[in-house]
Amino acid sequence: MMIIYQCAWHLIAPFALIRLWLKGRKEPNYRQNISERFGFYPKVIAFQDPIWLHAVSVGETRAATPFILKLLEQGQRVLLTHMTPTGRKLGSEIFQDAIAAKQLMQVYLPYDFCWPVGRFYRYFRPRLGLLMETEVWPYLILFAKQKNMPIYLINGRLSERSARRFAHLEGFSREVFQSFTEILAQTPGDAKRYQAFTKKPVRITGNLKFDVHLDRYLVQLGAVWKKSHWPNRVTICAASTRDGEESLILKAWQQVDKTQNPLLMIVPRHMHRLDEVVASLQSQQLRYELRTQLHRAKLIDVDVLIGDTMGEMAAYLESSDVVVMGGTLQGTGGQNLIEPCSLGKPVILGPSTYNFAQVSHDALQLGAALSLGLDPDVAENILTDQLAQYLNQLISEPEKRLSMSIQGLQFSKDHQGATRQTLEILGL
Repeated sequence: MMIIYQCAWHLIAPFALIRLWLKGRKEPNYRQNISERFGFYPKVIAFQDPIWLHAVSVGETRAATPFILKLLEQGQRVLLTHMTPTGRKLGSEIFQDAIAAKQLMQVYLPYDFCWPVGRFYRYFRPRLGLLMETEVWPYLILFAKQKNMPIYLINGRLSERSARRFAHLEGFSREVFQSFTEILAQTPGDAKRYQAFTKKPVRITGNLKFDVHLDRYLVQLGAVWKKSHWPNRVTICAASTRDGEESLILKAWQQVDKTQNPLLMIVPRHMHRLDEVVASLQSQQLRYELRTQLHRAKLIDVDVLIGDTMGEMAAYLESSDVVVMGGTLQGTGGQNLIEPCSLGKPVILGPSTYNFAQVSHDALQLGAALSLGLDPDVAENILTDQLAQYLNQLISEPEKRLSMSIQGLQFSKDHQGATRQTLEILGL
């Protein structure tokens, strides 16, 4: 099976290059450091024997931040790998001091076939490998086992959908998962699904995302926006929306009681979709303004504010009163609801939450969130009607918002501690 896997990678490698080049049309950074994806790294930089942690993109990088900071406090050298430019950019901003001090280095993880992976291990010689959440790269893991290098899956998350995919190649999946030194899972459900593919015990450590502290400056900035630009307006933030979700939200917004002058804030997950979002607003004749057009101490009197900046999500969340969680309305599994809960923001979830299944369940049980149902195939009109009903309720009932806010803060506090547990298990 591994031979077939390796042959497949050799065949698709040219297409991977084409894909990077095409993605570079919208995100130019995809065209940078391409040689690293094939295991070629700057020879002038010697960075051997580090603790290596792989955080594929923004979410994993943010989740790993408290953990990495603890390693840096101990004087450890950290090799931080990514797959996306956005994850790499965020890491460079968070750890700029450690990078300048040559205590942390960032590179792209090589593609998962023999010679790039071999070059990666020979160049850096990591003494410990840590893969975050869902990152299971068969050759990378098996190579580490052959070299007797400890390699862990930390903050592990395995949805039922992914578990079914692994079950189609059960023998191969068992070989891969049993090659981990140990798997540290977020929840009992994740642990149970992992346990189906390995005889080694799987430990539950909780979710590292609960230990992330949002940028204080951004939180303060959001408070300033609220006070300066839309005081006394109940603000609904549609956070990290995906393709097709804005139209659903706008249909629900048309049913919302406007007598209290609520404000809708739409923050797309991908900035290249801004023109599409603007076109949707124009087609419905809604007045809008861009966040980049905000002027100091200017009161805005529009229907919708568009979040057209990257890296300011904490500010958008803090400046809102209610959060509709993007990624949950169109079958893409949802985005991170822990951040709005940690700020005491009531959350509305769509039916698609498999990326945060346990977190969503717990938040709903505690009363920190509301759900539009669990049927991903629910009719669009039913979904929008239910969303409009919740929005009207939360806009008109401040006591309901306060109750959910208190529960959200408690929910976030009760689930902290995964960083400490993970460090203890690893002996760091």
